Amino acid sequence: MLLYIIPFVLTILSSIKYDINRKNDIWEKYGLLFLFVYLILLIGLRYEVGGDTINYMGDYDWRVPLSQYKLSFNDKFQPGYIILCSLGKSISPDFYVFQLIHSALLNTLLFLFIKNNTKYVYTSLGIIFLTCYFYFSTEILRESIAVLIFSLNYKNLINRRWLSYYTGVLLCFMFHLSAIFLVIIPFLRWIRFNAVFIFLVFIELLLVLNFRNLLINISSILSIDLINSYIDETSHGLLADLMNLLRSFIIPTTFALMIKKGLKRKMPFENMIAIFSLIGLLGFFNPIIFGRLTNYFILFFSLSIATIIVDLLRSKRYIIRNYATIIIIAISYGSSYIMYKRYTLWYPYCSIFSAKHIEREYLNKTLLNR
Repeated sequence: MLLYIIPFVLTILSSIKYDINRKNDIWEKYGLLFLFVYLILLIGLRYEVGGDTINYMGDYDWRVPLSQYKLSFNDKFQPGYIILCSLGKSISPDFYVFQLIHSALLNTLLFLFIKNNTKYVYTSLGIIFLTCYFYFSTEILRESIAVLIFSLNYKNLINRRWLSYYTGVLLCFMFHLSAIFLVIIPFLRWIRFNAVFIFLVFIELLLVLNFRNLLINISSILSIDLINSYIDETSHGLLADLMNLLRSFIIPTTFALMIKKGLKRKMPFENMIAIFSLIGLLGFFNPIIFGRLTNYFILFFSLSIATIIVDLLRSKRYIIRNYATIIIIAISYGSSYIMYKRYTLWYPYCSIFSAKHIEREYLNKTLLNR
């Protein structure tokens, strides 16, 4: 537990000192460097931490070194991820070598995204810890890289550099098939939290009534067997679906209304969060398909939350401080780490130096099937 507490405590203390109280000293710079190196090693040297990590370990056994690698799109995993595996295999057959490579890449992209998009780096990192960091770094190893490439590609999107943007989308697609969705994002830049957003919510609710038939038609036209496996995966259980609806639609929408209408403030990344909310609503009806797509927007929501929290905590008005408290509680409550004891995927922590197998079953099947 101590290994997890260290980055949390350092992030909180640094957030208070540098982001909220605006102090300056040598730790402001080197503290971030320490956290960067610490997280690379924490994630890179783990042993069977994260549910899907075990699956990736089994897959890694039969990957080949770069000298034997041949580009192929027939593999169930995308070429970008396979190249990372082959790079690791070229160094060592041990999976932890790949983990270190993946961890270094993931954390480099993440820290660059934070540094390039907010001045509140410690608070942003702390919010990301709560919302998605361990999920990204130990569960969705392929998709997390695609998500972070898209996050860095965001500047090309808002600046309308389309050649650079779609080159980035192609790179995302090299790591995960879900990135195909990013092709249409430039056509959704107009979406905001306004009257049109409410209209879109009603349109979505009408469309989902025929969503299953639409998937069947798409599957028959494109002959994609993968779609067939998603058609009937419409629920993880009512309670689980409601929790995900809270996280991906109710909380971000409430947050937006609170900031825009209640506090009359400009909300960072409003377009990204509005898309996040709309996809989150669809995720209630089909979490397998749309639940994955919300991953591409959660980092923007986290940075927006961090920016607003710091701005509000700096305010002298008592009511504003209450708003900040509400937001913090909402994010904590929405964290997936408490849902169905999901934290058991990451706790207890085991490293390659104390390797032992631990059953990490976290889903309460009785509750899920209600």
